[in-house]
Amino acid sequence: MLNEDKSDSFSAFLGFDACVDSIVRIVSEKAGNAGKHYFQTSTQFGEFLVKQNNKSCGVELETKLSKIGGNMVITGNALGKLGISVDCIGTFGLPEILPVFHTMSENCRLYSVADYITATAFEFTDSKMIAFDPGPYDKLSWDDIRNIIGADRIKEMLNGKSLVSFLNWSEIENSSGIWQGFIDDILPDINKQGKQADFFTDLSDCSRKSVEEIRTIPRLLKKLSAYFRVTLSLNQHEAGLVAEALNISTCLPDDEFMKSIYDSFNADIVVLHRIRDALAFDGMKMERCDTFYCPEPVVLTGGGDNFNAGFCLGLLHKADLFQCLLLANAVAGAYVSSGISPSIEDLDHFLRMKIKNGTATPH
Repeated sequence: MLNEDKSDSFSAFLGFDACVDSIVRIVSEKAGNAGKHYFQTSTQFGEFLVKQNNKSCGVELETKLSKIGGNMVITGNALGKLGISVDCIGTFGLPEILPVFHTMSENCRLYSVADYITATAFEFTDSKMIAFDPGPYDKLSWDDIRNIIGADRIKEMLNGKSLVSFLNWSEIENSSGIWQGFIDDILPDINKQGKQADFFTDLSDCSRKSVEEIRTIPRLLKKLSAYFRVTLSLNQHEAGLVAEALNISTCLPDDEFMKSIYDSFNADIVVLHRIRDALAFDGMKMERCDTFYCPEPVVLTGGGDNFNAGFCLGLLHKADLFQCLLLANAVAGAYVSSGISPSIEDLDHFLRMKIKNGTATPH
């Protein structure tokens, strides 16, 4: 499929977040000329904090890099790098788009509806923690998007799109209202493509959302399914949160758990991505695929977004579920091992090297 790639024939519409990420490591101690040592795991750092109870302390941070961030931005950039034309509506800055966002793929066209935010990602070898002040994320509304971009322009942008993706439902405070605005004001007037076009969403960390808010998602996805083939992607943490909200046991075997999530969410495909493997279920068949696990990642933040971009690449090419998972894991693996979202050529090289080294045997 990669050798006969026609990604430039596909187009996508993505929304609605954008931020500037600072990727940092936390210094545990300094060893003179020998350099610095860092907290390797979140458990080590947590144990350190517990020991500081009833004390004051200082924590030294080392910034690895600053880069474009936000689920929509990283996913959009990854899709653009894979050759897909992407319209991105997000919080890129007002009145002007922040220059750093112009480093995104040249296949991305940016439309700003609010000011950007900044986020600090504390990365460990086993996990990450992102700290941010939501600022504009708490205020952005459907009226803002419609008034700044214009309903007619949005309809033009959505018409004929191969993929529509709303991301970061959890951190955009009024996400449900924004989604409903598209359903009410935009989708009835676009050329219906039925199941030919894909809608893809990843809710992000919804631990701060109420059970009642999480339970609005199945209703919204059901409405969107009138226009699109709907895919819901969750990581293990997010899957646990939505399962709890919908009274689904997390102790079920994988096949039963995936079926329960599928039955509850009105999606055509449900995806679960974990550290060591990823699963997908379409109501009839479940597939599992090992990840290209990287023990010493260059960057973790954005790995899930690149996974999602890879899965969308498979959807657009009408690949089967296993092929979609393989592409998703490969794009994520190439990203975390290099710190850069891969092009089609990079992805092909990554897979060939894994095959040559005998590590490309996901099943």
